[in-house]
Amino acid sequence: MSKSRWGVRSKLVALAIAVSAIPLAAVGLALLDVNGDELRLRNQEILAAVVDDITAAIDRSFDDVEATAESVARALTDPQLADELRVPVALAAVSSAEGVEAVGIYDQEGRAIDTIREVDTNDRLPDTLGDDVRQAALARSPAIASPDVGPKGPRVLLVVPVRGADVTWFAAAHASLALVQERVEGIAVARFGNTDSAVFAVDDALRAVAHSDAQQSQALSSMKGHPALVGVSGASLGAGIELFGEFDGPAGTVVAAVRSLDRVPWAVVAETPRDVAYASLERARAIVLGVIALAIIGAALAATWLSRRLTAPIDALVSQSNALAARQFDARVDVHTGDELAVLGQAMNRAAQELGDSEDKLRTEAEIRADLSRYLPGQLVDRIVDRDEALALGGERKNITVIFADVAAFTPLAESQNAEDVVAILNQLFTVLTEVVFRHGGTVDKFIGDCVMAFWGAPTPQTDHARRALSAAEDMLRWLDIANERWIRDYGVTIHLAIGVHTGEAIVGNFGSKSRMEYTAVGDTVNVAARLESIARPQQILATEQTRRAAGPGFHYEPLGAQQLAGRLEPVELHEVRP
Repeated sequence: MSKSRWGVRSKLVALAIAVSAIPLAAVGLALLDVNGDELRLRNQEILAAVVDDITAAIDRSFDDVEATAESVARALTDPQLADELRVPVALAAVSSAEGVEAVGIYDQEGRAIDTIREVDTNDRLPDTLGDDVRQAALARSPAIASPDVGPKGPRVLLVVPVRGADVTWFAAAHASLALVQERVEGIAVARFGNTDSAVFAVDDALRAVAHSDAQQSQALSSMKGHPALVGVSGASLGAGIELFGEFDGPAGTVVAAVRSLDRVPWAVVAETPRDVAYASLERARAIVLGVIALAIIGAALAATWLSRRLTAPIDALVSQSNALAARQFDARVDVHTGDELAVLGQAMNRAAQELGDSEDKLRTEAEIRADLSRYLPGQLVDRIVDRDEALALGGERKNITVIFADVAAFTPLAESQNAEDVVAILNQLFTVLTEVVFRHGGTVDKFIGDCVMAFWGAPTPQTDHARRALSAAEDMLRWLDIANERWIRDYGVTIHLAIGVHTGEAIVGNFGSKSRMEYTAVGDTVNVAARLESIARPQQILATEQTRRAAGPGFHYEPLGAQQLAGRLEPVELHEVRP
């Protein structure tokens, strides 16, 4: 009997460990996963905040210098300013600007004409401006040259065009990165203390223009091969990147955030060693493992002297565990021992209830996702998930603005390229156009061959839908100029768009059948926009008088008069929008 009794007790000890320690371990590991996710999110937010801060500091430095250069340019070219006041006003603009000691004026060939400088400055501007810098300034003022090291550390030459009555001059000034360097050092200490973390900014050659270790930026040290910059180049910075993750390097693994700047092909990097970033997670892991170990010991001791009393409730709890494992979430355990086993039984019942609710929620979400597969516009997603949008055929009359943007001369392009390249070009083009539409709050309706249709004002009403649409049309052409550089390099082709914009009433809603429907807009407004696109020249934006009135001021128009469109009895008053 003694041997049998100890055999039962040993089994109960094992069972107690299984019932108590295994769920506890599962909960502990789940908590560790949750804590790890939250810690990763917190690290991402911290690193992203650091990157945003440094990016803003760089932008402010450039903005201040640009504003000063433009003030000097206005003082020298303002016809309403007396000649004897031009230089004093320009000098006052330089003196009042923080970080600007001299502004140089250059003729249209890039030769230095004069320099507006403070008396005690040793800032020396170049004698000539290169053709590439001048062309860049004319294309996208201001232009920013490659960094060099001046008396106060890294700096860049910022160039803006000065448009006179007959000729275009240029104003140039050095944008010192000293304030950015101070901000980098300050935020590195404030955020990361004395750890091995680093914060730095690099140019398109991956040289450090600001670094938490000042010696790196003073020497414009190369950051090529840095863990977070492996595979990053000037070209990828120009295209725009945003990275977050763990990167392995010679000194160990780091957690880093990398983001490129919008104005120049630079990037800001913030990183911290992984063991520092996740130190609290390791401490939590040790605590959880210790708690699990203590739970195992306690369960074994309790099972030794409570063997007979615990047999029945333990069997019930084991049955409940098996039911949960078999996804029988309607099963319940009934334990009335008045001790921890009863609490555990209640916890397992709550777990069964929550798992059952989760199962129902997953089924509901699956049904919602099935409904969402019928829709293309992303703006409807939240409303459909919340069941605020009815999935029924029909529409309602709304005042909207419609854009059609079509690739001009697509047939010769398709004939001159193989099918794979044509598909690649179209996919890249539609990616750019979709991003522009989304950036201005529009809805991409559909892609029709080499044409995209988008509209504003639905499903969410927008009082300024015409203004948003015209701004998007202008941005399409601007983005296309940048994208064409890549297509010329990769495929030897240039893409031009013909764009038509019209504002008016249309029926917007769900069209199709009960088994397959599409959220779109139909009506004369859509037809007019399509007709405008068909008669527009390459790189031309045609808009109707209705769109011009609805958009308000802020756009440049070239009146084209009344035009007769195919399929319409009355002529339409047209305007060409000049970006």
